Amino acid sequence: MMNIVFEKLGMEHQKLVMEIFNYYIATGTGAFPPTPLPEQFYPMLMKRSEDLCAYAVVDADINRTVGFCSLSPFHPFSTFQKTADVSYFIAEDYTAKGVGAKCLSLLEQEGKVLGVHHLIAEISSENEPSIQFHIKNGFSNIGEFKNVGEKLGRNFGIVLMQKTL
Repeated sequence: MMNIVFEKLGMEHQKLVMEIFNYYIATGTGAFPPTPLPEQFYPMLMKRSEDLCAYAVVDADINRTVGFCSLSPFHPFSTFQKTADVSYFIAEDYTAKGVGAKCLSLLEQEGKVLGVHHLIAEISSENEPSIQFHIKNGFSNIGEFKNVGEKLGRNFGIVLMQKTL
């Protein structure tokens, strides 16, 4: 069994977090940027969640960052301060092994402490494993923006999922 631990996301995680994120950027529509991002993008990635929380996912047995997860503001206006976007990107070798559920559990606990009542997941319509993961973990499919994204020569939608804490 894997020994997964969480560390507050910091600059020491930059290289591996960007490698994982860029893997999903390059190979499909699970991450939305059109092309891989330089490591210099990392501080902006961290800034998105600075008002809430972000963690590196670490395999403690080999002391290696294998993913990251975060809560970021759903909208910049305080009108929406009780709602957060949830995000996680896990190295491919670690998917479908319970790591995402551990991430979600941590983010839900942190969210409650921070006064978050609603989680929103914005998922590529092509990412059926993620859609099923969220349904299995108590999210409701609340709609889809159809064909709003174009990447890798094809159009895709954004499935909106919500969970009340």
